[in-house]
Amino acid sequence: MALKVFLSSTLRKCHLGYEPSAGIDLHLEGDISVAALLRKLKIPQERVQIVMVDGVSAPLDHRLKGNERVALFPPVGGG
Repeated sequence: MALKVFLSSTLRKCHLGYEPSAGIDLHLEGDISVAALLRKLKIPQERVQIVMVDGVSAPLDHRLKGNERVALFPPVGGG
């Protein structure tokens, strides 16, 4: 299964050599959850606040089936 993963803001530091315009191309066996994807990418779950799959908000237990674009966003603070 093919996935394209995009990291936002501080999550980019979790993946050495991350290129924002290219994202991360992954080829995995079978379907997996977003939580399992985070483990595979070595991104702590607590660092991810928003998950978008093909432009739609998704929970961590969402099953990825392939040929999807996954965008991960950290918590955002403001004042």
